[in-house]
Amino acid sequence: MTNQITIPSGPDLMTYEQFAQAYGYSLRTVKQMVEDGDLLVMPRKKIGGAARINMVAFRARLLAQGVNCRYVAA
Repeated sequence: MTNQITIPSGPDLMTYEQFAQAYGYSLRTVKQMVEDGDLLVMPRKKIGGAARINMVAFRARLLAQGVNCRYVAA
């Protein structure tokens, strides 16, 4: 039997507000996570455009953390 880790699908991009609501963070915390480099932001296509959180990178990071987690049986 092989163990599998499943990462849920979803949108490729989220606004700060959408991410905060979906994961239960305050908007201030989400902005701080972006500033600290914990969340990656897609480059803006136009000056003044709204920043979007790269959810593909976020899910990839969750997968990497799950694979390397000592609580998951190998």
